[in-house]
This record gives sequence, structure tokens and C-alpha cells, in this order.
Amino acid sequence: MNLEQLSIDFARFQFRNDAKARQRLWKKMSKLLGDGISIIPALQELKALNKPTSPLALALADWIRGLNNGRKISDVVRPWVSTEEYMLIVAGEQSGKLSDSLLSVVRVSKAKLEIRTAVVSGIAYPAFLAVLSFGILYLFAFKIIPAFTKAAKSDSWFGAARLMIDVSSFVQNWLVWMVILLIIITIAFFVSLPLWNSSLRTKLDRYPPYSIYRVMQGSSWLIALSALVQAGTRVESAIEQLGQGASAWAATRSAAALKGLRAGRDLGESLQKSGYEFPDREIISDIRIYATKSGFDEALRIIGNDWITESVERIQALMKIIFGIALMLVGSLIAFVVSGLIAMQLQLTQLLQRGVH
Repeated sequence: MNLEQLSIDFARFQFRNDAKARQRLWKKMSKLLGDGISIIPALQELKALNKPTSPLALALADWIRGLNNGRKISDVVRPWVSTEEYMLIVAGEQSGKLSDSLLSVVRVSKAKLEIRTAVVSGIAYPAFLAVLSFGILYLFAFKIIPAFTKAAKSDSWFGAARLMIDVSSFVQNWLVWMVILLIIITIAFFVSLPLWNSSLRTKLDRYPPYSIYRVMQGSSWLIALSALVQAGTRVESAIEQLGQGASAWAATRSAAALKGLRAGRDLGESLQKSGYEFPDREIISDIRIYATKSGFDEALRIIGNDWITESVERIQALMKIIFGIALMLVGSLIAFVVSGLIAMQLQLTQLLQRGVH
């Protein structure tokens, strides 16, 4: 692999992980295309506004080369964008409404970013508190308590002080294994999110933390579906496209909805009969109302946008609860350590006064 290819691969990685930069690009492209400028001149104009070595400029240069070689815009952007963005660009290309589809891409990207930001910002501080808790336990078990036990025999302590020593002994023996177990559980949880499919998983999807993943995936799926339908894609084809390249979890739910559509049911009934409660029980009820009526594509868009707003608010509220619980647990741990240390200090003073060493 040569240096130029490495540079392009790194630029792709940066571009794919910079949602805001892509959103700005899609808006500008939509405006230029809407003003009647052809795709290649539009890309050339945008490329001229950026540093030649920037990820955006490298992306645009790669796209221009591909278009000059006779490839379609959807084909040249595919390695640089997410699956949802690619599908929407394909739909816009096929329907002749690429300018409108690019705005839909922005809408889907913003929705995903809003939900991801709500989750990350909600998890960050509780995660910090968890690390702080392990730090307190380590300091308490390996540094502070051993200093006290050196000053007096272990059988000289009683009450809260004795409990502190027992807890310290437990932490010394098991802290490393506790950390390893926590890491394994965390990894298993994140691996299970896109892969695990079972009746138990369907039940767990109703409750945090699995419900957060369902909301994230379901809202993105619904917004992407509405955008594809508005771009002229049939509902059946849109769902089939959404299932391609999706995670096993999302693909299973798309396949179940597709099976219902092919059996002659409308979308709302297909989602309900699937038994997965995807994307959401309330949303399914709304879709059933509008599925057989005119303006279904616009209704889907409104339902999706409203659900995004509600989902972000719901996730933020849930994260506040998690934050409160985490804060309470850390506060309780600190209170336990402080009260125990006070008890040990008092007992140590008494023991020293009696001459017990």
C-alpha cells in the first residue's frame, strides 16, 4: 500500500467520523444543485474552497475523478459515507431529486448526532464517577487501611473499624477480578447490542440500557425510511435497502416488516405483527393510522421528527436519573469510608492510650 492510498484511507476515516462537516457539505451541494449547477462543477467549486490536504478536499477530489470516469455519484461517495447517507443519495439519484435527498441526508445525520450526543453526555459523568469509585476503593484498601493495621493488631479492632478491615481485605483480594468482570460485562453488552436476537432481547429492549439502543436505531431507521419514501422509493424497497448492511439486530426487524408487506399487510400492521415492538409501540400505532392514507410519506417524516425530539428528551431524562443514582452511590461510598476512618482513628487513639500495640 503506497503513501497516497494511506492518506486517502485516513481521510476517509476522518470524513466518516465528522458528521458536522458532512452536514455542511450536503447543504452546500443541495443549494448548488438546486440552483441548476451540474454535479461536477459544483464539487469543483466546493473543492476550491478547502485546503488541498484536508479530508473534505481529498473526498471531493476522489469523487470528481470517479465522476469523470463515468461512475455515478452514489458509487463514488459510498466509501466515504454511512449506509443511511448512501441509500438516501441512491434514492435521490434514481428519482432525480438529489438536491432534496441531500437535505434528507442532513436531517438523518442531525437526528443520529442529537441522540448520540444525548447518550454520550449522559454517560460521561457517571463513567467518571465509576472510575473515581474504584480509585477510592484502591486507596482505601491498599494504602489507608494497611497503615492503621500496622499500628495495632487486627483482633484489636471492633465495630465499624472491624468492618472497614474486612471490606479492605475483600477489596485487596477481589478488586482486580471485579474490574476484569466489569470490563467483560461492558464488552459483552456492547457486542450484544447489534448482534443479539432472541425473545428475551425483545423484552429487554423495553428497558434501559437496551431501550436506548432501540430508540437510537429505531429513530434513525424511521427518519431514513421517510426520506427514502419521499425520494420516490417504494416502502417495500426502502425497507429492503435499510436491512442491507444493517446490524443483525436491525436487519432482523427490517426483514420481519418486509415479510409482512410481502404478505399483503400495510406497514403499520407488518410492524405490529412482527412482535419486535420496533421501532416503538406508540410509533407503530401512529403508522397504522396513516399507512393506508394519502400523504403517508409526509406523515412518516412528521412522526420521525417528533419521535427524535421526544427520544432525545427521554434519553436526557433517563441520563439524569442514572447520574443521580451514580452520584448517590459514590456519595454513599465516600460517607462509608469517612465514617469508618473516623471510627478507626478513635479506636486507634484509645488503643495507643492503653498501650495496646
